[in-house]
Amino acid sequence: MPMRPIITLISDWRLRDPYVAMFKGALLSEIPEANLLDITHYVDVFNLSQTAFLMRQSYRSFPEGSIHLLLTNASATATFSPVMLVHDGHIFIGEDNGIFHLMFGGEMALAGRKYSSEDSLNPLQQIIRLTKAVVEGAAGNFSQPYDQFVRKIDATAIHIPIQKSIEGEIIYIDANCNAITNIPADMFVNAVGNNPFTAEIHSKNNWKISKFYDKTRPEKEMCFTINSLGCIEITMYQGRVAALADLQVGDRVEIQY
Repeated sequence: MPMRPIITLISDWRLRDPYVAMFKGALLSEIPEANLLDITHYVDVFNLSQTAFLMRQSYRSFPEGSIHLLLTNASATATFSPVMLVHDGHIFIGEDNGIFHLMFGGEMALAGRKYSSEDSLNPLQQIIRLTKAVVEGAAGNFSQPYDQFVRKIDATAIHIPIQKSIEGEIIYIDANCNAITNIPADMFVNAVGNNPFTAEIHSKNNWKISKFYDKTRPEKEMCFTINSLGCIEITMYQGRVAALADLQVGDRVEIQY
């Protein structure tokens, strides 16, 4: 029995309105065998950097061959044409508004395919049609080679060994009010190890952290931990740290070790 195609969705659409459900319904009308999975629909509105971060950190959790639809800040202009990019055995489809370069532009020269058809479909219908063509192995019928990807510069965490420092920022606040940084866990572990460190969060209150989370000794203070996305997270045992400490997306995090 053939495997049902896995299609994930990420957007800034929220769930209060019916748009996510309507899009899923239209997608299932064309690809009834699809297995639709939500990554999140609570990306900050129009925030491509946040979308790129969450997708980059999560797509490997899905089987190779999965199709990932990037719907954040998708426009409805007449010039819209979705782009398809294959990377690491996964297929990504969305508007080229800079999201592809934010996700993978630092790793390779980007080359994909752009939807091209003389039809009157709206942008979301074009995404659905291209997705269906990918599932059916017929993407070449509705697309042409494309390599003029929009470039966007994203803030990335930086390790400066000579200064014994790591610089990053809060990129996302999750549903439990944990503050997720863009600092990769392996960067922190390789640089700091078991050595003492001090981290300063440049927020309204300029908080400081000087310990890593130890599950055997829960404490009601801010600390670092490694989350399931493979990044450093600012957390507090049974506490809503971002709300309590007034942490915001974009707050800088500086670590000295």
